[in-house]
Amino acid sequence: MFRIVLPVEELQSLWIVDEDILAENGQPLVRRGAVVTPSLKAAMLRHGIERVRVRPDEEVEGLDWTPGEILPPALAFRARRKIQELFSNTVRKRALSPQLLSEVAQQTSDVIDRLFEGDLPLFAELRSLSDFDGYTHEHCWSVLLISIALARAAQETGVIENLHYQDCLSLGLGAVLHDIGKTQLPRPLLQKAGPLDDEWKLMRLHPQKGIDLLRPYDLLMPLSRAIVAFHHERIDGGGYGLAKGHTLAEGIIPETVRIVSIADAYDAMVSARPYRRAFLPYEALDILAAEAGRQFDDRLVPLMEEIVVAFPAGSLLLLKDGTVATVRSPGDHTGKRPLPECLVVAAFSDAALRHLGASMTLESRSQVILGAVSPDDLIACIAQTQNLNPASLPPPLRENPFRLAGAIPLWDELLTHEISEHFAATPAR
Repeated sequence: MFRIVLPVEELQSLWIVDEDILAENGQPLVRRGAVVTPSLKAAMLRHGIERVRVRPDEEVEGLDWTPGEILPPALAFRARRKIQELFSNTVRKRALSPQLLSEVAQQTSDVIDRLFEGDLPLFAELRSLSDFDGYTHEHCWSVLLISIALARAAQETGVIENLHYQDCLSLGLGAVLHDIGKTQLPRPLLQKAGPLDDEWKLMRLHPQKGIDLLRPYDLLMPLSRAIVAFHHERIDGGGYGLAKGHTLAEGIIPETVRIVSIADAYDAMVSARPYRRAFLPYEALDILAAEAGRQFDDRLVPLMEEIVVAFPAGSLLLLKDGTVATVRSPGDHTGKRPLPECLVVAAFSDAALRHLGASMTLESRSQVILGAVSPDDLIACIAQTQNLNPASLPPPLRENPFRLAGAIPLWDELLTHEISEHFAATPAR
């Protein structure tokens, strides 16, 4: 089995949607397992869903190792729905609903209970953001899960001591609400197709706007408010917090805030935005490691390897020999879990054609030149690398980066289409 992220317009009939998708009001739009039909595609496009994770209609299980669900699907669906309702309501009414806030607190408590049961939660799914308009509430849901899992790992390894249940609940609510201030920012700012310039001055106000929203509610503990206010503070004293406040020194930043800062940065990196591709988990983990001790707590960053699988199923990898492989069975190189099992689906050099259709084990990260979450993302990454650092590509791709030597069925169609789309969208020189 393989998973793949595709534009909705390119979905083929009888493929299976591999994620739950909620409408703007929190009601279910598409349930995981739905069969793609022309009417379903039309409905997703009407609701602004641009991309979705799917799988072919074949075996449901992976190859050698398939982690269990992080949460029971019904609980995850209820919690996501309630968080989405809270954010949508706040956008409309410019204020938090006490009733919805209380319901989110209850759902958060239920999520925490389950995440502290059994084995340490393990994130092995390819992140797929189906709707850019839904970025904030889906991001906050993911930050909640990662934060609680990271807190549990920190407690079990002794990095954090005396983590009481109330601390976990404050952490969870703070994670859910950390970006609530963005509901008060202009929508065009959040949807801008390019990097922010002077708009950063406005974007940096979202912690203050979040605190202003939360001020009337006694339900929230000080630690939750601290997460909203200071999740963009840095260990080295940089970053930003409240509009008129000073930055916090390393020893003052609460541990729960440090946890959410890492979870927030990780999920932002692995989520596609209108102006930037999504990083694969292995890339985001490398960036976190590079910033440990400067932006992030260097005691906590290594624990992300405990809860995040570097190469989730569905990842596309361009290898040094010019082949493209898709990860079929997720894994990493920590020595604690299996290595990633891949299928070679395409070749960008004639010499690599002999590998088409072969299964392989990714023995080392050094085999990978670049990673991508989808075929269009892969072509865009190759084009960017060819422009910025062509020497890092295999020789055939340096000379002609879009000569596809061959691909197995389905992938030939997908990659050829994306190469054509790239050239159609690239102005002639």
